[in-house]
Amino acid sequence: MNSNHAAIALVCGSRVPLDAERIEAAIASAQACQRSLRAMSSFDRAQILDRIAGALRDSREDLAATMANESGYLTLRDMQLEVDRAVDVFTLSAALARVGLDETVNLEAVARGRNAMGWVKRRPFGTVLGITAFNGPILIAAHKIAPAIVAGCPILIKPSPRVPESARRLGECVLSAGWPADALAILPATDEQTVELIRDDRLPVISFTGGDFGWRVKDMAPRKRVHLELGGVGAVIVAADADLDLAARECAIGGFVRSGQACLSVQRIYVERSAYASFLERLKTRIDQIPVGAISNSITEVGPLVNAAAAARVEELIDDAVGRGARRLSGGARTDDLVPPTLLADVTPQMRIMRREAFGPVVAVAPIDTLDEGVIEANAIGGAIHTGIFTANLETAFRLADEVDAGGVIINGSNAWRVDQMPYGGVGKSGFGREGIRSMVEEYTEPKVIVLCRRG
Repeated sequence: MNSNHAAIALVCGSRVPLDAERIEAAIASAQACQRSLRAMSSFDRAQILDRIAGALRDSREDLAATMANESGYLTLRDMQLEVDRAVDVFTLSAALARVGLDETVNLEAVARGRNAMGWVKRRPFGTVLGITAFNGPILIAAHKIAPAIVAGCPILIKPSPRVPESARRLGECVLSAGWPADALAILPATDEQTVELIRDDRLPVISFTGGDFGWRVKDMAPRKRVHLELGGVGAVIVAADADLDLAARECAIGGFVRSGQACLSVQRIYVERSAYASFLERLKTRIDQIPVGAISNSITEVGPLVNAAAAARVEELIDDAVGRGARRLSGGARTDDLVPPTLLADVTPQMRIMRREAFGPVVAVAPIDTLDEGVIEANAIGGAIHTGIFTANLETAFRLADEVDAGGVIINGSNAWRVDQMPYGGVGKSGFGREGIRSMVEEYTEPKVIVLCRRG
């Protein structure tokens, strides 16, 4: 075992809870290496990031199997995509490290700025605490670690207790690529220890991915930089002039990725009444073809949920809708922790499925008389990460894009559409701040203006 692997073993292990001394050692080591990290060249950071991407690419099949097997609820197919996306995150971060975020400012644009030159440099804000969720064992951590390397920030990752081994494997890749051992720790801490970390003044930046507990994190650390990537009740609006085959295909993909256990999952679909029946027919055909089964089968797209309690919660939402008059066009009875891909039609705002995040394999479709009605309904939950809009009319698309309350609007794609370099985050109840490589580097840094006044 090389020195880097020995270092990560010191601060990361399967033993939970970690003792206080190991956590303190991780924080102290991160504090001590900040100056040396700032001195590391962007070339060296880019090289490290490229090596991490290469290691992940070479280990794709093994890593995907590790994540699927450790979780017991994430399919091999989804985890292969997860590794591919993590490779993208580190590759794109390497490109950003080479380009940099520093910029010049034209001080001579005003009379008082004559004979002055200005630069804006991004300065690391300090050690980052990253708290990850169970549904993205390495991708969520990658979105926190890679920007930290670009920014020159030490980072501590508190992984989900359901998938700590996956985070450890990613940490090994990072350290083997040359990132200093003191600058990364994977800490499978208890809830109580995590609260202590959140409140520790030596960790001035917190990036949290998960549920409503994120707002408690923000309340516990009011003077810190807190980034929250939370959930939502994902919405899509389908206009009568839309390509209905495209809309049905994209909604079926977006509604059932990770068996619906995704913060961007399609859950609510609002369709203009004249296209409603045709869209439902197309969507049902797509959903009925989704392979369901064991997570180890490479063709499985929908497998079990994280546990039986989660499956029962999804089942309750479905039963509530059906009991209030919705039609179940696809799906059937729950079996332990597996809910079959479910399509609900004729849903109404009074049904809980239209106001609460299901985090499971179910989509609900409602007819609307006008697109404005669709906007009102999409906005009714108090915030979103993305909203999808399908229409053939650009004027309509941009008008609706201005009116929906979301961190992003996807035109002719579902709300689940994402590439990893785009600014990503929610508004209102869905989050605070933005991920995406450049955006996250900005979250981790602060601008410092340097002015040279030339005299004479």
